[in-house]
Amino acid sequence: MDNSYMNKVMKFPLPNKIFHNINAITWYTLLVTGLIAYFKLASPQTMGLMMKIHIWTAVIFTLNFVAFVFITPHRFYMMLDRLFTWDMDTIAWFKNFGGYPRMLGIPFGPKEVAPQGKYNAGQKLSYPMFVLFVLVLIVTGWGLFFFKHALGKGLFTVMFYVHVWGSIFVSAMATFGHIPLALIHPDDVKAMFRFGPGTVPIEVAAHHNPKWVESEIVEIDHPEDIPGGHHH
Repeated sequence: MDNSYMNKVMKFPLPNKIFHNINAITWYTLLVTGLIAYFKLASPQTMGLMMKIHIWTAVIFTLNFVAFVFITPHRFYMMLDRLFTWDMDTIAWFKNFGGYPRMLGIPFGPKEVAPQGKYNAGQKLSYPMFVLFVLVLIVTGWGLFFFKHALGKGLFTVMFYVHVWGSIFVSAMATFGHIPLALIHPDDVKAMFRFGPGTVPIEVAAHHNPKWVESEIVEIDHPEDIPGGHHH
């Protein structure tokens, strides 16, 4: 048995890793190329090239989302189910915002963090917004591309500014919120981005996501002829 599974739990299954990582790469490619074109930060020739890159990247961005939703619908449903399942511990997370202010030297709220599931309350607020805006940007982007002459000036303008400023707003949330907070948990980062299984040590999962470990994780024993004991 691969030692990468020993005493670890699968936090990020392969479909989730593929979706997340392709989404992240294409998102920032779309952001950079879109900003260059929108704010006219380059020559007309370069801006034309940026828009070609933008469009072909959007194809990958769209197919990635469609594949995650329709090829692995169970994974998409499980993610949404966890994100929209709230209890008193979810709400109690906001008493100290998961202890993140204390990590930054700000003594805010109680020291103890309310136990969370696979997603904490902050993630349950922000991740649905990310998913929604992925869908919004796909719809507005391809709507502007294919139906620009049929939309009418008013609808075209609304869709255009939702597409541009919506992407800027969500990108700011991801860049200054999601990414810095994710980097605080290096085991999660390694599990998400490395080649290989998206596993984290069971003790790390039990510390950060105790309700998930208690309610969903099952210990599996190896056959005795396989060295290494057991994994999760």
